[in-house]
Order: sequence, then structure tokens, then C-alpha cells
Amino acid sequence: MNKKRLQIYIDAETKQRIELAAAKHNMPITSYCLTAIQQQLEEDGIEVDDQVPTSEQTEFQELIADIQELQERILRRRGGKPIDVDALLDQLREERDEESLGLR
Repeated sequence: MNKKRLQIYIDAETKQRIELAAAKHNMPITSYCLTAIQQQLEEDGIEVDDQVPTSEQTEFQELIADIQELQERILRRRGGKPIDVDALLDQLREERDEESLGLR
């Protein structure tokens, strides 16, 4: 089976509840989440063949593909080195602080 990565954002309490539930069942968090998602999909009766993409979904998928292509081009241009967001933010904060204090 070809697995794809899925990322979600959740609040701290939900994350803690998931960690506790996974530990209770002696399962890795990923396995616990995947099982819960699969159960919900089964309960909802969702099958891959059920969905016919709407034009909005198709546009969204095309947009995602364009963004992924842009990310790949940027990465190639940077020699495979991703942007260090933390360092960039630190630099911007430092510049802002210097401007606020009149040091610039």
C-alpha cells in the first residue's frame, strides 16, 4: 500500500487525549488515529469510488499541484536547502527591535 502523509492541527487538550487513548490501547499514536479515522469513514459509508470531483475540487487539486511545483522549484534554486523559517523570523524580529529602539 502506498502511504501518503496527512498533517492536522489540533488543540493541546485533544492531543493529550489522543496520546492517553493510544497509550491505553498500547498503540502508537499514528495507528490509533488511523484506526479512528478508518472507523469513522466506515460509519459514514465513504468509499473512494463514491466521490466524483466537482470543478471546485478539481481547481483546488490543481492549485495544490501548482504550489507543490513551486516548492520544488524553490528548493532546487536553493540547492535543496529548505528555508530556515526560525532564523528568518529571528532576523526580522531583530530588525524590528532595532527600528523600534531607533538603532537603525
